[in-house]
Amino acid sequence: MLAASSHDHPGQYFQFDKKTRRLDGIGPARPQLESVALAKVKAVRYAAAGGVEMPGYLTLRPGRETARGLPAVLLAHGRPSARDEWGFDWLAQFHAHKGYAVLQPNNRGSAGYGDAWLAQNGFRSWRTSVGDITVGAKWLAAHGVVDPKRMAIVG
Repeated sequence: MLAASSHDHPGQYFQFDKKTRRLDGIGPARPQLESVALAKVKAVRYAAAGGVEMPGYLTLRPGRETARGLPAVLLAHGRPSARDEWGFDWLAQFHAHKGYAVLQPNNRGSAGYGDAWLAQNGFRSWRTSVGDITVGAKWLAAHGVVDPKRMAIVG
């Protein structure tokens, strides 16, 4: 069994038969989203404390190229050593579909960026990890990307 998905498609399941070398579709991962337009996800970077470049993902409502004037949700992933990845994220898609710009920062402490990045995690420095997330909110507002009076941090 195989699954294939992308940032703007929740996925499809397939079955591969090794003997016949045939790949057959089984069905969608989320059939309820078959006729729903989904948002594109863009990789972004912004400056955080200490001159560190913070990676993250920005998801906008389907059909929107700019977030100017939109309310925003910053989705902070769970616990140190977790991370957000480019791909389908149902919660980001839900908020984007409701009209929010969604920023998913991979703050210091996120997995996959090396030992030095992970060493600044929440177990050692909540101020650094949480600060990286709030800097993301300030970055969105300072660049006129979203309405600074309509922001929330969730996670």
